[in-house]
Amino acid sequence: MQQNMIPGWLEPAIINPIATKSSFSLEKQHELGIEALLVAAEAAITISRFDLARSIATKIAEHEQRYTFPYCCYVLSLSARLHLHAGHSENGIRGFREAIECASSGLERALFHYQWATALECIGNYSDALEHYRHALTLLHPSDHLGIALVRSSIARIQCQLEDVTSAEDTLQLANDYYNSSFGLATIYLAKATAALQAGSTERVIEYLNLAASLFSSEQESLLKVIHDLILCKTYLNQARWDDAGSLAEAIITITEYHELPYHAALARHTYGLVFVDDRSPYYSPPLALEHFQRSLRHLDHLPYCTFKQSLYRTLAETYAKIGHRDKAYTYLERYCSFITHAYSHRTFHHLKRIELEVATHNLRLEVERERNHSQQLQMQLECAHSTAEKYRQRLDEQIAYLGVVAHDLKNPIAAIMMSASILERYNHKLSRDDFEKHISTIIRTAEWMKQLVTGLLDFTALTTGKLKLNIEPVYAQMSLDAVIEAYKVKALAKSLTIHRDYPTEPLYVLADSQRLHECLDNLISNAIKYTPLGRNIYCSIEEQDECVRFAIRDEGPGLTIEEQQKLFQEFSRARSRDTGSEGGTGLGLSIVRRFVEAMGGSVGCNSILGHGSTFFVVLPRVTRHLIEEDSNNCTHTVQMPTQTESSVQVINK
Repeated sequence: MQQNMIPGWLEPAIINPIATKSSFSLEKQHELGIEALLVAAEAAITISRFDLARSIATKIAEHEQRYTFPYCCYVLSLSARLHLHAGHSENGIRGFREAIECASSGLERALFHYQWATALECIGNYSDALEHYRHALTLLHPSDHLGIALVRSSIARIQCQLEDVTSAEDTLQLANDYYNSSFGLATIYLAKATAALQAGSTERVIEYLNLAASLFSSEQESLLKVIHDLILCKTYLNQARWDDAGSLAEAIITITEYHELPYHAALARHTYGLVFVDDRSPYYSPPLALEHFQRSLRHLDHLPYCTFKQSLYRTLAETYAKIGHRDKAYTYLERYCSFITHAYSHRTFHHLKRIELEVATHNLRLEVERERNHSQQLQMQLECAHSTAEKYRQRLDEQIAYLGVVAHDLKNPIAAIMMSASILERYNHKLSRDDFEKHISTIIRTAEWMKQLVTGLLDFTALTTGKLKLNIEPVYAQMSLDAVIEAYKVKALAKSLTIHRDYPTEPLYVLADSQRLHECLDNLISNAIKYTPLGRNIYCSIEEQDECVRFAIRDEGPGLTIEEQQKLFQEFSRARSRDTGSEGGTGLGLSIVRRFVEAMGGSVGCNSILGHGSTFFVVLPRVTRHLIEEDSNNCTHTVQMPTQTESSVQVINK
């Protein structure tokens, strides 16, 4: 008995999404069952009509069968993909994990891994997409020819994107023995044509395209036919067959715009524009090319994280530069750079979340094993602990006091979480989608705040008990500060803050623990962003001072009084300002910065005048480049933190 990754009721949306979408009526949504709505939404996503998919998803959210088995996991997968395409990475990851967990079979899990991978591929996260495609492949049954065709052709497509044509050809070669369906075989031929196009083998491209075309249905347009024509059009361009390329591109544009295929219409417009931008073409006309590139970009307005936008921005920048419009060229080059930055941010977030889960699971297993192996030793240690109880009574009292501070700070966020959770529990079916998401966001944001409070307390406890070790080594100063600034670009952008940098041209190295130095600079820049009003500036500088290097972070916040400066680096001291909404915390952040910096042989201080902002600085020992080269094979030293560090803090008033 054949087992398929894609259930029969969902196949039409994959095999011929154009016909499936055309048969769907917005006016009759309320009459359709849950299966028909899911099929229509799948078809809309396949042809990149995310606006239509969101409209259908809204109807699905109101459908009484959305929680019934097996549709609940398909609803979760649909929601997760829409979140990813909208840039909500965390919600997307959570949705896919829930869908996979509630799947009833390996084939369903394979489908959800496949859908996850297609969404990641669309936003340019090729490494994680490749991992999920391969995971899906391991879950497929050998008799699932269609599923294997889709997954292997997708793997090969990504390998081509990564310019690994040899691996793509090997992947497709493994697929030859599996297929007996025309759709699956046509999909493989198109993937082979793409790989051949990437390798520059025109004859093989034409051969594979002809084989694919022989399998197409002549009764109706299909998405495979559109993809076939796009590959053929690019082949004509490579052969400098300008008339053929232009005629075919015009035909593709007509079909894709008629059937409302925005992504493929954008590809067609871009390809048509290349006919006019190539100076070898007899139709060379940069203004006409720009018109088609701009129309291509408009087709992608509703796809904020589509990687094809990146190519369009670069093409527009190059074309405007070619005709001397440097201002517009610079504008699109800025958009190109901004898009790359945002794309890397989303990919990094997704990757870190996955690693975080794996590390947490691994640590939990190690912890359970450790507790099991040392239970007897712990019993013996407990007996010895009674004899030293009095010695640690005072320290225990201090820790209780610290916990009391944290407990007080956690009271309000816990109350906020409980209130939002109570509203969701009582009024779940009455809340609008926006209100529901608002309460969920409140819970997540508040929980992250609680996590920061607890992390700060744990760092402080490790410092005061002397259990934290520092690895002292030469650290590249400019790179360390740059890394922190890059991490806070999005938060600064959200408050319209401009971060300025003033570095010496010569590389400077300091003797420090790179991780703890990063945490110290992170704390200072985070505070600067927190306390600087909207639309102002933050100035980050590095300068050489004798045998030291000075990092300085200057904000345009409300400044500090003399009394606040004197208590600034003490434990549980907080500088609350009326101008910043009384930002709160444990009061441990700057105290931890002071202890880290002093343990690394440096000093920390603050210059501030009330009403004129503040400058926080960190001074660390400088390491000469000569010493770095001499000690390159053995430059890491372990330093034991002292139990209590009582050092003076430099406070300078302008």
